[in-house]
Amino acid sequence: MSVVRFEQIGQLLSIACLLCSFSVVSAGTMRVCVDHYPPFQVLSADAEPIGENIAALRLMAKLLEHDLSFETSPNFARCLHMLEGGRVDVVAGLIDKPERHAYSYLLPFRPDSRYVFISLKGFRAIKDYEGLVDASIGVSRETQYFERFDSDQRLRKVMTNDMISATNMLLRSRFDILILPKVVLPSLKKHYPEFEQKLMVHPYTYEEIRPIYFGVSRKHQMNISLHEMERIIGEAYEQERFMSEVEQFILEHIELY
Repeated sequence: MSVVRFEQIGQLLSIACLLCSFSVVSAGTMRVCVDHYPPFQVLSADAEPIGENIAALRLMAKLLEHDLSFETSPNFARCLHMLEGGRVDVVAGLIDKPERHAYSYLLPFRPDSRYVFISLKGFRAIKDYEGLVDASIGVSRETQYFERFDSDQRLRKVMTNDMISATNMLLRSRFDILILPKVVLPSLKKHYPEFEQKLMVHPYTYEEIRPIYFGVSRKHQMNISLHEMERIIGEAYEQERFMSEVEQFILEHIELY
């Protein structure tokens, strides 16, 4: 075999190794749908999304060796529809419900938040769950809260698209009470300077010990098997790596809290 032939083989091997090194850096793209829901997801016109869920999603993409691509949405319900159709690969912030297994795989990444109830000042104080029965309650479309609340047919629920429009509706007395995660309160108070004058937070709160999930579309286009994905994300969840990223985000963005 000639020297030239050996040189050609060496060049081909070098190119192959170079391509292999690139594949280690990124195995593909992870398409994620996010809506504006501070402090979990914060969207702005002149910057990339940030937030607690965004910090967790960045770690997820890194662990799976995928680039991260954001698709913005006006609300969470639309994100779920995109996930169901395979137009995005991942949505963060899901609660485990049987109907969601039909179109997604659920991978845990953090514990749930405590839920609180707010109303216009002057409304009777809600001191326990039964106090909700005679009130109309604003809820976000296609959002799950806790089992008793979600399945209670006695409750009069008014569907809203997002937290800002829901708060506007509350201020216009379109319903009596609004349910929301406690961690959202500081951002909501900053958005509404009149919050303390016009609104009140009720004594009754609820916290359920359960995980919050990444929803991975059953039609996802990521270059990784479900088994490998579950192994990698499961180990990171057990090691609390996602919560570490969330806690670091809070430290660096205290202005949101």
